[in-house]
Amino acid sequence: MKPYSFRLILIILVVSAIKILFTATTTLSLFSEETQHWLWSQNLDWNYYSKPLMVAVYNFIFTGIFGHTDVAVRLSAVLFSAGTAWLVFELGNKMFRNPEVGFWAAIMLLVMPFFNLASFFHTTDSSLLFFWALSYYWLWNATETQETRYWVYAGLASAIGMLSKNTMVLVIPLIFIYLLLVDTGQLKQKGFYIFCLVFSLSFIPIIIWNLQNDFVTFKHVGSLGGVVGEGKPFDLRASLKYISEYAGGQMAIISAFFIPFLIMSFRRLIKFRERQLVFIMLPAVLVWCLFFGISISKRVEVNWPVFAYVNLSIAMVFVVSHAAVYWRKYLVYSTAVSGLFIILIMNPSTLDAFGYKKVLKPERDPLGRLAGYDEMGKRVDVLIDSLGLKRYFIFSDSYHLASEMAFYVTGNPQTYTINLGRRKNQFDLWPGVEQFENRGYDGVYLQRGTADRQELIEGFEGRILKEHFFVVYRGDTVRTFSIEVYRNLHHIREKEIERY
Repeated sequence: MKPYSFRLILIILVVSAIKILFTATTTLSLFSEETQHWLWSQNLDWNYYSKPLMVAVYNFIFTGIFGHTDVAVRLSAVLFSAGTAWLVFELGNKMFRNPEVGFWAAIMLLVMPFFNLASFFHTTDSSLLFFWALSYYWLWNATETQETRYWVYAGLASAIGMLSKNTMVLVIPLIFIYLLLVDTGQLKQKGFYIFCLVFSLSFIPIIIWNLQNDFVTFKHVGSLGGVVGEGKPFDLRASLKYISEYAGGQMAIISAFFIPFLIMSFRRLIKFRERQLVFIMLPAVLVWCLFFGISISKRVEVNWPVFAYVNLSIAMVFVVSHAAVYWRKYLVYSTAVSGLFIILIMNPSTLDAFGYKKVLKPERDPLGRLAGYDEMGKRVDVLIDSLGLKRYFIFSDSYHLASEMAFYVTGNPQTYTINLGRRKNQFDLWPGVEQFENRGYDGVYLQRGTADRQELIEGFEGRILKEHFFVVYRGDTVRTFSIEVYRNLHHIREKEIERY
């Protein structure tokens, strides 16, 4: 095992260093979800509007140590992904008593697109994938040995996972179904119920906080899942679009090059029903079906089901290890090509000289969403200084923009949002711009687009300045924002929107 573990540690260290170097040298800014979660860490609480508390805690720890920098925000994602890859190696080796299976499963995971999204960018998926892998590592030990301590370890890992992202709750029904299919006798023993009891401790801060805040997290999650909200008539055309986007997106996010291995894994699962394959593939199948059902009526974000895919590479490598030699060669080549594609996707400008702009236009490039915020923050600094603003606040109608400016404007000021027709978000639970009314405060407003907002014109004494800010990415202008400065806030007529 040592040669494989040493090689894997070396590869993980190199990959982690590359990710840190990418963040340190790229001209791209942090993703708005990253800056939003960072802003939460500056306003610590027991829960937040859409997520549990731990994503803020991770940010609080790393930025507290390394400062409020892009690298500090993303460092936890890099470390969690390194840990996840190692857990996949350990689980693969333990399940099949073969370190080579664990090694190649970890390498395959490292080049899967969904895993790279969670390891490059610090979102709640970064820690969820780690704790999902850790929970399943201990759950395998628990179900195989039936020792109480492993059930406790699994419960603790799942509890922290639940405090990282709410979808961790699905581990309970998934392991219940696994035992129902493989070993019903364990459902008559205490182990599974000890696991549930330990896991349930994670609900305490979530429920108490939601009791104090009108259960907004539950309303938000219900709205995303189509359970809460205004009912809309069924639209077949839209439904087919959502389904095709979901199905195609799931294949792409695993890597299209690995689909043959996935098919082979299903074939072996159906033929032999080995408990190892059931343990690995059951969560992926059931979670995929769950979100497929949601996609019938509404758009499902491509990353929602990916936590259940974290162990899939173990099954695929195991199946390949029993296949013909050419499949093993294909495993090596497909893994290398998948890794190369990720490198190119993360650096698309290197391909533009070869006509890549015609394949993926800059305005459609997902990385383009990360462009311009650092520069916009610097421009806001210049305007504040040149206009001599002393008593002012920065605000937007978008939590994305407000979060980005909180991070990139000098001094990391608390920013604010107003509601001109959007759904609710975390900013609505904090003090708003009303605290500055009739106190001589000027407002620095940012919005996507250039339209005048009558609510702002009427809400202030007057407008001092309005300028357009153009975001250039890969040589093209991909977005246009406006930066506006208003004098002396009186009162902004916001809209009362009950959408979560």
